[in-house]
Amino acid sequence: MTTTNLHHADQIIAALPYLIGFAPTDSLVALTIRDTREVGPVIRVDLPRPADHWPMAEHLAEILTAHRVEDALLIVVGGREPLHDKPFVHAVTQTLVESGVSVEHAFWTRAVEAGQPWLSYESPDFTGTVADPDSSALAAQFTVQGVVVYPSREAMADSLAADPDADLDRRAALIDELAAHHADDAVADKLALVHQVIEDFDGPPTRDSRLLSTVAPPGPAHTTDPAPTDPDLDDTRLARLAIALSDPEVREACMSIPLGSRDRPAARLWTRLTRSLPAPERAEAAFHLAVGAYLRGDGVYARVALGVALAADPRHSLAALLDSAAHHGIPPTDLRDLIAQVQVKSTQARPG
Repeated sequence: MTTTNLHHADQIIAALPYLIGFAPTDSLVALTIRDTREVGPVIRVDLPRPADHWPMAEHLAEILTAHRVEDALLIVVGGREPLHDKPFVHAVTQTLVESGVSVEHAFWTRAVEAGQPWLSYESPDFTGTVADPDSSALAAQFTVQGVVVYPSREAMADSLAADPDADLDRRAALIDELAAHHADDAVADKLALVHQVIEDFDGPPTRDSRLLSTVAPPGPAHTTDPAPTDPDLDDTRLARLAIALSDPEVREACMSIPLGSRDRPAARLWTRLTRSLPAPERAEAAFHLAVGAYLRGDGVYARVALGVALAADPRHSLAALLDSAAHHGIPPTDLRDLIAQVQVKSTQARPG
């Protein structure tokens, strides 16, 4: 990150919705570069109350140092008035610098909308207006790849909203009925069912999809809404999938799916199940959706999915652990390594 970026602040601010998946409000966003000069994580936090300025600054420093960040650019969106949150920006800047992270600059804008003024916290000479977020080069690139940008974090959460109560009640009754019949099914049979349905979902993505990465340069988009090639899942198939995913051994095996080549169709299946299954069964699908998102660097979407999982099953220990990891900014590579180690140990422990 260099000072030449100051001349492109209008474009940088306009790109925020595409970098985090929704248009931020009342937020501080940190764009980062690692010590390897690679693009680092894009971190967004709510603007805290004054009493929480320094604790939040320390939390940000903890996350950025864990990701080996060397440089950061701070952007505040919202607030009561221009540059109102200068004490918070000062706290973040000082804490990051003391932690070895250089803060290149800090900007403020009221909203990420075309024509909104932006100001510099340090340099009054640097000011301008936000570019049109929908006409930027980054927007064009992401649109071609089918990336969905939500108007807010709440809208992102709404994309995982459950089906009507009548449908959920009917499926819950069927799950209870079939659970007794499939209680003795072998783990291999349950896994075979899951993988067969993932294979059925392995079709081309639609334009209505989400990129499950905001850390690395744009990559393949991941479909969330049904594609024309997606199979229909009747209530019986949904119920059997719910029963299969409730098996702890199946859950453990499915955690490795994002490490392979079928993460995209799996994400589409997890999304369908998150919407289609009742609580507490939908927690399993939402958890796997979160794992895939987190491994690809999309902590925002992962936290949304984890919120769904924990709301459906507050005692889901793995969802709670991943949510804690996300809160503390554990790098996705650490989670990837942990899953790989668990899979190796699990394989070694199996008889034969």
